[in-house]
Amino acid sequence: MVSRRNYAAITIVMAIIFFLFQFLNMAKDHWNNYSTNQYAKNVEKLPGADSVYLASTSDNLDQQDDNFIKWSQNPCIVCIGSDKEGTMGEMLGNWALYMKRELQYYESIFDYDEAISSKKQKTPQFILIDPDYVDWDDTKQIRSLQSSMENGVNLIFGKLPDVSVVSSHKLLRRLLGINEITSEHVTAEGIHLYGGFLLGGEAIYKAETEEEKKNQDLELTFPWYHLTSGTKIYMKGMLENPDVKIQEYPPLIWRKNFDTASVFAVVGDYMSDATGLGLVAAMLSEMQSYTVYPVINAQNFIAVNYPGTANENTLALRQMYSQTMRGLFRDVIWPTFSSINIKTSFRLSSMMAMQFDYSDTAKPNGEDVQYYMEAVNEEEGEMGYSAYSVSDTSIVEKVDEDESFWNKILPDYQFASLYASDRSDEELQTALDSDFLNQVSTVVKGIKETSDVVGYENNQVTRQNALIDGYEHTFRQDLRIRSVETALGYTCILADVSRAAYPQSDEDGWEKLSEKLMANTITYWEPFSNFAGTTVSECDSRIRRFLSLNYEDAKSESEDKILIHASEGSETAWFLLRTSGEVVTDVTGGTYQKIEDNVWLIGVEESTVMVTLGASHKLFYYD
Repeated sequence: MVSRRNYAAITIVMAIIFFLFQFLNMAKDHWNNYSTNQYAKNVEKLPGADSVYLASTSDNLDQQDDNFIKWSQNPCIVCIGSDKEGTMGEMLGNWALYMKRELQYYESIFDYDEAISSKKQKTPQFILIDPDYVDWDDTKQIRSLQSSMENGVNLIFGKLPDVSVVSSHKLLRRLLGINEITSEHVTAEGIHLYGGFLLGGEAIYKAETEEEKKNQDLELTFPWYHLTSGTKIYMKGMLENPDVKIQEYPPLIWRKNFDTASVFAVVGDYMSDATGLGLVAAMLSEMQSYTVYPVINAQNFIAVNYPGTANENTLALRQMYSQTMRGLFRDVIWPTFSSINIKTSFRLSSMMAMQFDYSDTAKPNGEDVQYYMEAVNEEEGEMGYSAYSVSDTSIVEKVDEDESFWNKILPDYQFASLYASDRSDEELQTALDSDFLNQVSTVVKGIKETSDVVGYENNQVTRQNALIDGYEHTFRQDLRIRSVETALGYTCILADVSRAAYPQSDEDGWEKLSEKLMANTITYWEPFSNFAGTTVSECDSRIRRFLSLNYEDAKSESEDKILIHASEGSETAWFLLRTSGEVVTDVTGGTYQKIEDNVWLIGVEESTVMVTLGASHKLFYYD
């Protein structure tokens, strides 16, 4: 039997607990100011496209007058090729823009030699060679490339010429470090990417299961070259033949070292899209003892066409989920996004589709808007606007109808981000010019196989391209993700919820989609979790700083300090520092964080930062 004293104590404790829970919920509701958008800014006052830094020979930063370090500009680079869309030349153009490098194009080696001879072209750090722009029947062109290498210019063969060309030119084979051609064509079982080249570590792209076979989209048939000594392999094919030693597997990406410079070779079409950005950045790191270059430092996870606030497509949803759209979005889909937000470093960006079908009688519900705005705000996420619709509704009609509804519910909330869906550039500009969306500062576009990853949509609005569908993760996509992380410290995952809202087959059911989404986001981005998770508007600020940035770096004579001098800006400038075994022990004027061995993320908070290096205490073993 409980005494009166114990009963009173228990009652008081229960009352206190009840009060605390009630108070916390009341406080949470009070502090959840979802009715205004913390990310909305006056877009006219933000740095625009005219602030983008374009490298030229005359650029110099204001430098401190000290004797500590002799500053030097980033050396120029050259492409034997074209900047046409879809070429490796276009990729290098985007790489040069992002890395703040001066780039010159020459459509032939003869044109380049002439520019060098007339002193119109400075000696570049490296030349990227598109084999389609070389006359391989003219041995003088191969000798010219060899001469450039002997004069200290690194060469990157973005794609090797046909195996018959390699076979017929001994000088070319010597330049590439090819001893002999084992086979003109071999079909591999998989591809092995070595660690320490691209960020993310070692990767084995070999399909062992039926599910993995669906993900195998890499080219597995290629020439088999046997290399000479003095070469280093970064990626190679994997054979099933037990008689072939692992060391003899066909190389796909390698470097041949000479006394004066290095020659890099790529077998396969890897350099014409965003994959090339990371490959060139990794090759640059192999050319020198340390490498510093700017990155965005932003990891985006975007739930597009979520939420929907009208009860649409009810018959189909009841058949698949036994739910209406409200029940599906609240009770089935939201827990998945909340879980990803908790288990990963991502920050949720949600792109609202107020309606999917503007031709039916279902209209958006204001109570649902309040629920989702509160939920996303509690997760420290961002609510943006989606231009998507399943009906044949013009962008003008959609925006007008959505604006009329929104002004009755949350008139003070201004959207700062927009998902373009499949709208044309003209439709997109019409939306951006509307009163409803005139404070949008960034546009998210769908997945495209391009190297133009981020940039400006118009003079004031930035553009962020999605890199991967959250519901799939093929081998080629994984390689591209690693490459973009290496070059830009950036990713953008797109999860399109309209597939679940308007399913076309059982494969579009949320049970299957969410299983893939959870597995992909939690597994494949773990190596990049030290980059910052951002909403798309936070990423917008970082993109503006990244594109407007100019910088210089240098190393002290004692080899233990690196100075980074960055142009002024209101945001932190982010850089990757890749070393040759040294570790960062201190940063004055900024911050640092280890990404992986020999790779450090440096935050430049003042105009000049000093990075102090120390020797690694790890043991190294050599074959």
